[in-house]
Order: sequence, then C-alpha cells, then structure tokens
Amino acid sequence: MSKIWELDFYSRPLLDANNKKVWELLICDRDRQFEWVRECPPNEVNSEWLAKQLTECVATTGETPIKIRFFRPSMTNIIIRGCTLAGITGQASRRVFTMSSWLAERMASIYPNREGFQAVDPNPLPLKVLAAQDPKPVPDALSGESWILVSLKAKDFADANEWSMDFSELLDISSLDPETLVSGIIIISARATALAAWMSGVDPVFIKFERLLSDRTQMLLEASADARWILANLQAPKDKQAIAQGNTFESAKQKAQGFHFLAVQTNPDEEHFAGFWILKEAI
Repeated sequence: MSKIWELDFYSRPLLDANNKKVWELLICDRDRQFEWVRECPPNEVNSEWLAKQLTECVATTGETPIKIRFFRPSMTNIIIRGCTLAGITGQASRRVFTMSSWLAERMASIYPNREGFQAVDPNPLPLKVLAAQDPKPVPDALSGESWILVSLKAKDFADANEWSMDFSELLDISSLDPETLVSGIIIISARATALAAWMSGVDPVFIKFERLLSDRTQMLLEASADARWILANLQAPKDKQAIAQGNTFESAKQKAQGFHFLAVQTNPDEEHFAGFWILKEAI
C-alpha cells in the first residue's frame, strides 16, 4: 500500500432511526488497495473518536502513513487534532483525487440503497476554494529559466512507475481512452532538483492559465488547500505564442477529464525527471 492516505470525515445524505444525519469516516490509500468505512454516532463527532479509528486502522493494516490528506474546511480542526492524537501527520490538501472518486461512487451506488437516504449530492467532495489566496511568485532562487508545453497519450503513462524521477506522485488515469492526449508543462531549471523538492513540499494540485486583463495571463500552480503560485507572467503581444499555448493547454485539460502533468528537468533532452506529477483539476 502507498504510504499516503486520504480521509474524509463528514455527514452523508442519510438520516438514522432518530432522524439525525449519519456521519461517516472513510480512509483509503491513493491506489485504493485498502478501504476503511466506519459510521460515527452523531454525539461522538470529535477528534477523540477519530483518533481511536485511526489507531485501529493502523493496527489493522500494519502500516503507518507518512501523512493523511483531507479536504473538508469545516472539519479541519477536528481532523488535524485527531491525526495528531493518533501520532500521524494530517494535511489539508485538494490533492485527494482518490477520495473524491470514491465518494462519487458511493453517492451513486451505496447511499441511495440505504434507508433514510435524502438526495444525491452531485459534488460530494468540493475541491474548490471559496476564498483563494492571492498568488505568490515562486521563490526567486528556484524559478525556472523556461517552460515547454508537451503532450503524451494516456497509454504512454502505463509504465510511468518505472521512469527515472527524484520527486514524483502519479495518479491512475485508466479512466481515459488510451489515445487521449494528456498535456503537460515541463519546467527547465539549472536548479531542477531544488525546484522539484520545493514543489513536492507545496503539494501540487493543478496548473491553470488564468487571464487577468486583455493583455496579461498568468500560469498558476494551485497547491495544498488554498495556495497559489505564479509560475510565469505572460504579456501580449510579446508572449502571444505562449498565451496561445496556454489556451491549447486549457482546452486539452478539459478533454482529458482535468488530467495533466507537471515535470521539472535540467534540460529537455535527458531521460531523467527531477520532478514529475500527474495533476487534476476538478472540471
């Protein structure tokens, strides 16, 4: 099992025999090699109950994760404290794609078959940030010298686990047609390893080309729970070609269910990546 787990602790669209909301804890690893489902009594929705469940989960699986990701802003304090009590690092992050997919499955096939079901939630784990932070520039010492837009077919990622990478995090993209083009940004940097280490630490979620004014566009890296980092500032007409590439990137992302990738290299001709992440924007 992968050493990073994903967690959701929240109420579901179900009412119990006392007409109270059903609370549920879900835990899985990134590959869903294990799944943990427990219902929480409404009067025990607290960090102590969560810590006991986490301790039991670790004992049952025989593994302690290096961290547990979650994204439930209203539950942040309870989840962080529960993780701390269990001796595990909890991290608020939008990079909980596996949990999001699992919840969607449960919303479609599990909850509707239960007594007390209320209604399907079309977006059971919203990964949107209501009040996003102002984007910050990547630290000057780590900024790349250039970037390249590239595309690979979904089938090309079948052996991605075997690629040479210092820092990486992959996702299962088997839901895509093998011929689907998946776009990516390769950042070229003389300090590629340091930049990749920094990116790994900020927990990358997705890349977005955001138009600010008629002549200005920013390439942003959305990360962690609500962080935004500026990877490039583009100004028309000087950067007309790069802005056009950004539009192409956004279009390809839509066609690939939001999947795309970010890579960091010293130069584009080598077969080694200082960093490589498959990313996804909730479409």
